[in-house]
Amino acid sequence: MKNEKQCGVLVVGHGSRRSEANEDVREAAVRISERGGFLLVEPAFLEIEHPDIAEGFARLVQRGARDITVHPYFLSPGRHTRGDIPVEVSDAASCHPGITYRITEPLSAHSLVIEASVERILESMDHNMPAEARFTHVSKQRYCAERGKVYLVGAGPGDPGLLTVKAADLLATCDTLVYDYLVNPEILAHVQSYTERIYVGKVGGGRHIPQRQINDLLIKQARLGKRVVRLKGGDPFLFGRGAEEAEALFQAYVPFEVVPGISSALAVPAYAGIPLTHRGMSSSVAVITGARRGDGVYESGALAKLASADTVVVLMGVAHLREIANDLIRAGRASETPVAVIRWGTYNGQQTVTGTLGSIAVEAEEAGLRAPAVIVVGDVVRLRERLNWFEQNLGVVDEEELEAAFAVAC
Repeated sequence: MKNEKQCGVLVVGHGSRRSEANEDVREAAVRISERGGFLLVEPAFLEIEHPDIAEGFARLVQRGARDITVHPYFLSPGRHTRGDIPVEVSDAASCHPGITYRITEPLSAHSLVIEASVERILESMDHNMPAEARFTHVSKQRYCAERGKVYLVGAGPGDPGLLTVKAADLLATCDTLVYDYLVNPEILAHVQSYTERIYVGKVGGGRHIPQRQINDLLIKQARLGKRVVRLKGGDPFLFGRGAEEAEALFQAYVPFEVVPGISSALAVPAYAGIPLTHRGMSSSVAVITGARRGDGVYESGALAKLASADTVVVLMGVAHLREIANDLIRAGRASETPVAVIRWGTYNGQQTVTGTLGSIAVEAEEAGLRAPAVIVVGDVVRLRERLNWFEQNLGVVDEEELEAAFAVAC
């Protein structure tokens, strides 16, 4: 690692009369150097063993370091990293004018260390126990939520198997979960029993929590030091108001991270056997919301600029299906253009109705289709006859049971 101020790393262990314990610290320094790509790394010891902190600090300076990071290696946060080390490092730095330094937080209370400790405990409890019984999903996490941070997480379109690994890990390690109506209740099984669950779902035409109130809630929870997951159906940045929440967090100086999810615009047509693109049939796709204004009212003429796309996907538009079809026809699409409306896409209760721009409104009304649904317009809908892999394997699912499951979760 080279820059104008050559950086060095001082790995500080406790120091022991047992040589093997001291060798562990030296080996850790070598591995930190290799893994982190740091050129200047030296071990040092707080007690008994040499080099001590002053000697290790001096070695880094002699090797060219001008900015030194001191890393307490598994030392207690109280006595050592809050007391002894700052004093000794300050004394060492005073002998080298112009050298800057910082001290990292110790590893001892890091969430990954705690999880590794749990794993070791489970390993020792019963060596005869099958591995799958010893290790829960908590001990296998790759990603852990951080305190004081908000994660804007996409839950995917519904099928729990489409949840990303990162999303599942963050759900398992969060303190506060803020979630929407379209989040499959089965996904909440990843959340720990101690996690506070706050439902803020919006249902078209029904009561809902104002967006400003949701923004304030996320900011408040993060400032309390909570690990916050904001779980949204589909992808948070595709008609999910995730960007609005991210802007609010940015303005409040609250750290955040976006974890993309599989959008219903992509997954639901695929589960209905409809590819959005196909060689010789469709090479362009437009995705639009059917509720353009803040009050959910359809904006007439909104599709005019997008009607020329080979495939048009409309989210949150089933309540305005007739207006959407008429707008596309007025914009130049033939009334015979194939259309599919897919309700509860990727769930076992998935229901698909097909027709044309001229007939789909009537056919969907006769089938009793309501939200949530995805509308797909274009010649690719014809491929459903051959590619309908998902619904062919479905059993009969009671729609009232499906909606009841959501009602319970909410």
